[in-house]
Amino acid sequence: MKKTMLLVSVLAAMAFAVTSCASKSAAADEAPAGPSAARIAALEEEGALDLAEFKGLDAWACKYNEADYTLTVKGAEMFHFELPQEVIPNQDILTVHLTGVNKGKEGFRVWIDTGAQQDLSDPQYMGCVGDALPSGDFDVTFELNANKGPGGTCLWIKGPRWGTPIDNVVFKSVAVIYN
Repeated sequence: MKKTMLLVSVLAAMAFAVTSCASKSAAADEAPAGPSAARIAALEEEGALDLAEFKGLDAWACKYNEADYTLTVKGAEMFHFELPQEVIPNQDILTVHLTGVNKGKEGFRVWIDTGAQQDLSDPQYMGCVGDALPSGDFDVTFELNANKGPGGTCLWIKGPRWGTPIDNVVFKSVAVIYN
């Protein structure tokens, strides 16, 4: 009888432990993980645009990684970010700050756009020639002026020349400051 009682007590304790651990595990799985430290740090920069909110037709070639807070662009011809407000021609000058890793050989170009591939500023070429976009880590800052007309609502990023895709660039942050 004592052995039976002892066995029942041990089995009851094991059942409680298994149930308790299972419910804790389920609760942990249901809790949202929250933003990564990299995302929090990147979005603290003045004028930061959220990498998760990129827009593009080649979404299969633009991979957002939530855990690392990166946007890898490999084979996409173009993508863009909506700007927080329309750029006033010949009045607003945007200071653009980009960080990331250039793993490709071609680079890209950036300009202010209407959202329909109508460039409203002279493009900034981030080609892999000279010092424009080094291989490996990059941290670049440049200015754009909407000197070609109104309607600038997007920061457009496209391959380095017509018909050439962005071959392999990992963006870590994109920030735009209106001056």
